[in-house]
Amino acid sequence: MAARLGRFLAAMAVLAASSLPPSSGGAAAGPPAQRVPAALLMFPYVEAGAGRDTRIELVNLSGVPIELECFFVNGEDPACNEVGFVLALTPYQPFAWLASEGMSNVINGTAAPPFWGFGELKCAVVPPEPALELYNTVQGRATVFGLDGTTVSYTAYGFQRFVGGEYTGLLRLDGNEYAQCPDRLLFTVLADTPAGNSELILLPCSQDLVLQSPATVTAQLLLTTELGQTVSTSFQVRCYSRRLLRDVADVLQRSIGGSDVVQISVRGVGGPLIGLVIDGIPFGSTFGLAGNEPMFLGGRTATISVPRSR
Repeated sequence: MAARLGRFLAAMAVLAASSLPPSSGGAAAGPPAQRVPAALLMFPYVEAGAGRDTRIELVNLSGVPIELECFFVNGEDPACNEVGFVLALTPYQPFAWLASEGMSNVINGTAAPPFWGFGELKCAVVPPEPALELYNTVQGRATVFGLDGTTVSYTAYGFQRFVGGEYTGLLRLDGNEYAQCPDRLLFTVLADTPAGNSELILLPCSQDLVLQSPATVTAQLLLTTELGQTVSTSFQVRCYSRRLLRDVADVLQRSIGGSDVVQISVRGVGGPLIGLVIDGIPFGSTFGLAGNEPMFLGGRTATISVPRSR
């Protein structure tokens, strides 16, 4: 199995490299660079309640104080209602809190309300001055954990800013102002089992949180098994989609597709998507969980509009 899996992953890497679309001519056309200081962070999965909680971690990598405007969007609310708040980070400050508890600091005015249910969190840097070097200053990570011992940990998706200027609450992910959203997401996932609980989480990159106008995007999926079988499927993503893999397509079940791993290529029609897979990992007679971050392919323009907190 190990040799077969290695050959499959190598083939998928070649496919991913060969399928990159040509540059669209933007200043930084293409997918956002990851694990670099960023001006916008997206956490696609935050959950609190029903025996689960999320530890959210941020760090200011710069030597100046910065503010973050953050918005938690409830994935269970079809209206995409959000809760906004402001965080103040001192120079080089690491910062963390539990979603279920929130936090408050009366000295610098930093406060995060408690969240319940599940959804996504985004945080944008509001620099003390409009200089470009004061924008790309943060990194983040989230760890969702349960009373049953399962843990899902992943790095927040970071979008760099490319030009200075005033922060207005209108974030243009166009490759000129901010990095573009990925055109496609490429996951290599463990095939699910009847006892497993692997999930696919998707949400539109573009959001209008000012007018509370939810975006609806059609997710097109191409599934490829180790045996070379390909299946396509699609479904609508309005605001936030969270689905068990076995409900997405039969081929994602090990007993039906006959494959230990499956490649999932995701592309949005009507706008780009961002997302995460939660892999169900078998450990003997039990199952654990693991965050499975996608490879980003190509770039597409998106716009995020958020209300100003101050």
